[in-house]
Amino acid sequence: MNYINKSEKINVTKEMIFELINNVDNYEKFLPWCSRSTIISDEKNIMTAEIEISKSLVNWKFTTKNIIEKNKIINLKLIDGPFSHLEGYWKFDTIDVYNTNVTLYLEYKFDNKLIELSIKPVFSTIMSSILDSFISEAFKLKSNE
Repeated sequence: MNYINKSEKINVTKEMIFELINNVDNYEKFLPWCSRSTIISDEKNIMTAEIEISKSLVNWKFTTKNIIEKNKIINLKLIDGPFSHLEGYWKFDTIDVYNTNVTLYLEYKFDNKLIELSIKPVFSTIMSSILDSFISEAFKLKSNE
């Protein structure tokens, strides 16, 4: 099993960073590796979303079921994609009114060795920089307020 566990204290409100991360439809606008992002369904606190990744001549997509507690946590579970296992969460903790601690935790395993050899290096690079990408976008949005 592979793991990603990143946490960062950022100078934006919990509501702002939550909305940014929960707005899957906008990922392709600011995540350079995301060629398409779609919310398939969004009912009450359950969202089904699909993300297509294109980077380093590798293209694939995956679908997750996201169980959402607004401004607190987004739990992710694989529905479809090149993984035999993918689950984790985004967690949002208030430090104070202007600062938030954001945590991304993911555990994943690829379907087979061939897929792992082709996708893992790209996926690992993306996942190690994804929190930074969201933080950078949050600061851009904050400066435009």
